[in-house]
Amino acid sequence: MKRNNRFKLFIILTALTILCGCWDVKEINLRTPPVLIGIAKGNHDEFKVTLYVPITQRGKTETRIVTEQGNSISNILQQMQTNSDDALDYTQVQFIVIHNNLAENEEEMGKLVRLLMEFEQLPSKALVAFTDEDIEKMMSNIEKVIGVHATSIQDFFYKGGWAPEVSSTRIWELYQSLYSYTKDINIPIVVSGQDTVLRFEGSAILKKEKMVGRINPKENLLVNLFHHRNATGEIESLGSAGMIVKNSSLHIKSSMEKDGPLVSCSLKLKIKVMERKKGVTDKQIQEELEKQIEKQFNKILEQAQKNKSDIFGLGQHFRNQIPYQELKNWREDYYPKLKVNFQVHVSHL
Repeated sequence: MKRNNRFKLFIILTALTILCGCWDVKEINLRTPPVLIGIAKGNHDEFKVTLYVPITQRGKTETRIVTEQGNSISNILQQMQTNSDDALDYTQVQFIVIHNNLAENEEEMGKLVRLLMEFEQLPSKALVAFTDEDIEKMMSNIEKVIGVHATSIQDFFYKGGWAPEVSSTRIWELYQSLYSYTKDINIPIVVSGQDTVLRFEGSAILKKEKMVGRINPKENLLVNLFHHRNATGEIESLGSAGMIVKNSSLHIKSSMEKDGPLVSCSLKLKIKVMERKKGVTDKQIQEELEKQIEKQFNKILEQAQKNKSDIFGLGQHFRNQIPYQELKNWREDYYPKLKVNFQVHVSHL
């Protein structure tokens, strides 16, 4: 009797060992993680998806650029997984570049942003950018410059203190902007470089799902300052001098007045002059730089108010001053009446 019980116990334990196995799991070395995904409008209302995939075979790593077209982006991504020799693992994607032929389509752009956020395999922290360049050509150029080390592409968007005009946007931030009443978003515009991985061309201003304008890198720097970035490392050039920003700080004060909302902004810059024309004084450089930046800010703000796109996120400062039920009307009722007193104060090291 005991012998039979032991035999039954052995059979049960053996069965449990088999059942505990993960039947649908691929070994890590069989997973293929695409680093970049490019998305564009193809022919005949189809979508075109391009993957930049490092492939390891026989101890050697190479890159493969794969493109497919179809009527649905999610279906294309799924089909690519089905047709791949190894298991495509989208959870490691670091960068998604969207062609402007899709980004400029308001309806399609809204659908795409929601898909990127809801597609469970894609990490919401992946970076997003727009491009005017053919995506396959862009990836071919990236391959020539960095090859399998495409993970270094994130370094392009995080340059610390030496390229503060470059901005970065993640999937979750893009998705969040669709539902914000008081803040719009700037999306980096990039093209491939000749000897560098990418070249920063400025940013697209996205109001909800709609692209309403573009700003150049210098203008993008000002926008970055309002989103808690620093201008340290920025090179400024005047007709009479060249200088580098060593430190910056921005102070914002908001209030509701009888004739509408008012924002007072004070931008303080500490600069070091690197070169100047003969006879040009520190005071002249200071005054000229202050006027140049103030003029630049007012130009961006004027265009933004015409587009009713709050690219500086100034509405964020009135969330406690405007009743919640009226915040949804910020762009239409309050923002066009907004007055901004923007002053720049330059000092020398």
